[in-house]
Amino acid sequence: MGLSLSGVGSGFDWQTMLEQLRQVEQNQYIKPLEQQKNNQEGILSAWNTVSTKLSNLLSAVQDLKDVGDFDVFTSSLTSSNATAPESLLAVTVGSGASKGRFDIQVTNLAKAEKLQSASAASATEATGWTGTITIKGHDVTLDGKSLNDLRDEINSLNTGSNPTGVMASVLKVADADYRLVLTSTQEGSAGIQFTDAPGDYFTMLQAGQDAALTIDGIAVTRSSNTITDVIPGVTLQLRAEDASTTVTLQIDRDEKGISDKIQSFVDAYNGLVQFINDQFTYKAVAQKAGGVLFGDAPLRSIKNRLQSVLMDQQLFSYGITFSRQGTLELDVQKFQDALAQDFSGTVSKFNDMAQSLQSVLNALTDPVNGTVTTQKKSVQGKMDTLDRRMQTLERRIDADMERLKAQFIAMDNAMNTMNNQMTSLSRLFAGMFKDKS
Repeated sequence: MGLSLSGVGSGFDWQTMLEQLRQVEQNQYIKPLEQQKNNQEGILSAWNTVSTKLSNLLSAVQDLKDVGDFDVFTSSLTSSNATAPESLLAVTVGSGASKGRFDIQVTNLAKAEKLQSASAASATEATGWTGTITIKGHDVTLDGKSLNDLRDEINSLNTGSNPTGVMASVLKVADADYRLVLTSTQEGSAGIQFTDAPGDYFTMLQAGQDAALTIDGIAVTRSSNTITDVIPGVTLQLRAEDASTTVTLQIDRDEKGISDKIQSFVDAYNGLVQFINDQFTYKAVAQKAGGVLFGDAPLRSIKNRLQSVLMDQQLFSYGITFSRQGTLELDVQKFQDALAQDFSGTVSKFNDMAQSLQSVLNALTDPVNGTVTTQKKSVQGKMDTLDRRMQTLERRIDADMERLKAQFIAMDNAMNTMNNQMTSLSRLFAGMFKDKS
């Protein structure tokens, strides 16, 4: 506890009384405003939750609005013998693919060209070589430079707007036997654009080579082991060469993957609707609303607008129905049957639904004039107003307390002076009576 000096003259603890008066004033004027602000903070938090759930729904909708969004495929590899197909080939299937079967043989892997230098006794001392080598139009002088110097200079040229496409490294073969190795950063037969110095210091270590494979008996060559332009929507990653093994690639439409996209949309929609339902639920036993947005008209409008769009789309025959609570239910088998019977028509139906919902969701979530933005700005404005009112009242209470404090100090000083005077008079009278006796 702090040391109080109030009441020195009067014997009255006015400091404690001031603290109690301040508490009374704060309870009467500040506490109600704080409670109002707490309520507004709860409302703002609820609108932030609505905003998040709308964003989740928009993301799910955007994953359904284009025809390509339904280009979801699976791939499988089988081998003509005991060789594991994945050891020869990896496959990635993306947008633009279609159902198909392909027999593939990997004849040759693409290789990057490599050059090696003549041997040097040290990596750090000058090689004694003279002249200039040229790498893709960039000249590198050899005179007075070590292998490490040449390595660093060559690597520095493989940057900027006109890189050489060549990496350099120093290899220690044995004591007093070091080599500078130049490697093309790109696989393929094009190799390195290189001109040796007059001393012929470099020789071929590995020739550049294109990848070679056959697809259904048709010969194909590419400069890279990553091939993206042979089968539409499919990336082939060549891992090893084995002309004696045929790898069969089977591509099928991924019905489960498509259904999962629809389920993600249903889940996102239901997450929003369930939150709104919780806000509007009245708890009879507790006799209170389910949420701080109970009865909120803009929130009810959001639910009605989205529900109206879905009702207009008439998705019942595609496996989507409404529950009594307004949430969606997906019959996966019915949806997949619709895909099997009329794939393009089903995709078009969901594209239309997603585009219609996206238009509404964009309006609701617009960062400037959207419904959610407007509500959040309104709540924040109320909170700011409450803050200003509380600050004004705090200053008024502070001023009142300072005024009372000054009055009590003046009273204390006056009482103290009077007490001192009374003490002096008492001593004076006591002395007078003592002299007479």
